[in-house]
Amino acid sequence: MTSAPSDAIVASAATLLERIEAFGLSADDDPLGFETRLADDHGWTLGYALAVTQEYRRFLALTQVAGGPVSPSPDVDAAWHLHLTRTVHYKAFCDAVFGAFLHHEPARPGEGARHRAMYGETLDAYRRAFGASAPPPAWPRPGGPVAPRVRPAAAWTVPAELRPGHRLAVVAVLVAIALGLLLRNGGLLDPLQEVGPGSFLAVALLATSLLGWRGLRANVPPPHATARDVLEPYEAAWFSGGAERMAMTAIVALTERGVLLAPGKAGERGAHPPIPLNGAVQPRCLHPAEAACLGAATDGAIRFTLACLAMQPLARQVERRLVVAGIAGDAAALPARRARALLGMVAVLAVEFERIFHAFGTSHRIGFLVLLALAGTGLAFALARRAARTSPRSERALRPLRLAAGRYRKTTPVGQALAFGVALAGGAAMADDLRFDGLQQQVNALSAGVAERRVRKGRGDGDGSSCSSCSSDGGAGASADGGSSGCGSSCSSGCGGGGD
Repeated sequence: MTSAPSDAIVASAATLLERIEAFGLSADDDPLGFETRLADDHGWTLGYALAVTQEYRRFLALTQVAGGPVSPSPDVDAAWHLHLTRTVHYKAFCDAVFGAFLHHEPARPGEGARHRAMYGETLDAYRRAFGASAPPPAWPRPGGPVAPRVRPAAAWTVPAELRPGHRLAVVAVLVAIALGLLLRNGGLLDPLQEVGPGSFLAVALLATSLLGWRGLRANVPPPHATARDVLEPYEAAWFSGGAERMAMTAIVALTERGVLLAPGKAGERGAHPPIPLNGAVQPRCLHPAEAACLGAATDGAIRFTLACLAMQPLARQVERRLVVAGIAGDAAALPARRARALLGMVAVLAVEFERIFHAFGTSHRIGFLVLLALAGTGLAFALARRAARTSPRSERALRPLRLAAGRYRKTTPVGQALAFGVALAGGAAMADDLRFDGLQQQVNALSAGVAERRVRKGRGDGDGSSCSSCSSDGGAGASADGGSSGCGSSCSSGCGGGGD
């Protein structure tokens, strides 16, 4: 394949990439709409969708400068397919950026070898145009395995009334006791009385062990599942502190860009002043989290408690996306394997309780049976526990970010480095930056207020109106008041050529 000299390709690709980024792939009032839809359609994190979208922009530039047909990787091709479905935007984009419609030609049966060769030539053109190899996993190596789409594991939704605390486990044990009483009164298990206690205990112990192994064994994700576990700052912030940490990260990012003025610091007994908006700066290319914070502004300023409350709907969206991607635990559901094991444990406990009830008033020894029933009850509580926010997969995704955040603290972080630092380390990341003294003070006051309300609730004299991430009684008179991402010729391209 003939191509222009490398320096000409580099210059042409850079110019095209600027035009592509300037036109954008999303509406002006929804700058991450394309990436969000891409993540939702394919079960990716938003961080990975952002990475794939950037590679899609580069692929579009390659269609014009490579000097021949090019072929996208499967994930880049997924972004292209999404863009094609937005027909009005896609046509306007092609006319404005390329001056002609960029056609998509899917691979035909029997053209696998041709498209594998085309994909290899595309990777060579990428190196010439951008001075570096195409990054995996968005661009898998030719002939290598292609990560399949990861689908969420089957799960059983837990009714909202049974989610708090150990309520589901308590209900499961009470159901087992009730079933045991019904079985005892109905005499349905009387034939089991002929089974010796030793044999019954052995079978019950084996059943309990199998159910525990089945329901509690670790589900180690395959390597291809973690290749796409790329987090953006607000996803990392959700893992670290939910809506409150997301609001903190957004305020720091907006302040650094001059959209917000530096938060004022209160005196020893003074009320915390709100965080004023900078009327001289027009906010552009706002991340949805930043837009949510600005949407909570009143009287030209942001109060931190209200910013937290405004962030909660977006935090729930982030949670749902991370759950679907398989990187966060779903507190509203039980994995199907654990749910089936819990049902089995209820059945085993019902039989054990029936034997215990039957033995009352007799000379039968039931000490070992009671101990086994207690062990089964403990297993039921373990099986019914709510999923943790983090998982082994999320910890693997967060580990390199935390290491990088530690390195950021040795210098003065800016831009995304600062956003990730605050997302992961909270106030510690801005401890040495005088611009954020006021915000740090408000965050500490809010955390202290939530802790105090929890103590009062534990004593029975609180109203229980606070939540784990921010106060629900915030307002203009609350004591804790206070006030990232970029704005993606005819092409005979194979559809997903990297995967053949």
